[in-house]
Amino acid sequence: MHKRSSAFTLIELLAVIAIMVVMTGLIAPAFTGLKSAQDVTKTAYDVAGILEQARAYAMANNTYVFVGIAEVDSSVASSVKPQVTTSASPYGRVAIAVVASRDGTRGYDINNPGDGTTGSWVTNYSKYNAVTTPGANLVAISKLQYFENAHMTPLFSTLPNSGGLARQTVTSGSYEIGSAACKSVTPFDWPLGSALNAGQYSFKKVINFDPQGVARIQYQTNTDTIVQYMEIGLQPAHGNAVSSGADVAAIQVNAITASIRIYRP
Repeated sequence: MHKRSSAFTLIELLAVIAIMVVMTGLIAPAFTGLKSAQDVTKTAYDVAGILEQARAYAMANNTYVFVGIAEVDSSVASSVKPQVTTSASPYGRVAIAVVASRDGTRGYDINNPGDGTTGSWVTNYSKYNAVTTPGANLVAISKLQYFENAHMTPLFSTLPNSGGLARQTVTSGSYEIGSAACKSVTPFDWPLGSALNAGQYSFKKVINFDPQGVARIQYQTNTDTIVQYMEIGLQPAHGNAVSSGADVAAIQVNAITASIRIYRP
């Protein structure tokens, strides 16, 4: 007699598929949270790397380097000109451009820095050896980089200051990069050659490194002060909606030594 070959019945197969669907639904949020944490961590280390390279370039070439940081609306295609930065809502795409002084000068008079719309920086922005092209005294030292699904926290207190995030306090909004109070008088537009407020990206939050590697954010009432710390706080975002939770990161720059440290929960 021949033995009957064993096989799954249709009902058994459907039951197994149903169990797999349920398990996938339970596991998916955990994977989403893990990816979000990995994205924030990678963004933090990439941004820190950009800052370290900018400082190294300033010291190696005895010049001033300017790191422009902006957050724009991620619901708008990255190719659109100009990028949208007019809303008060979180945007979800962080863009960074790094440029250097072509002739090694600071580009502004510390006694007349202006307010970002007038003053010595704006006057010098379009002039270099009689050339009147906007940004003529600046040279790009890297391509534009942007990071999706990232939001810059508006205040130091937005992120906890405990556990792995215990760090030196940044008390001034001028040195909290995500804060509306952080407005540099050394803005520039990207791509270079664009007039102020006329490029695809307008960088109004700018960290500059001098030839000694010291980091500054030059704002209107800062004659030449060197603050001890400045910070970029990061939260994950999905599109232009900020995610809640503990998957955050803080990047602190010691302005005097320009050492950069990343804090994670």
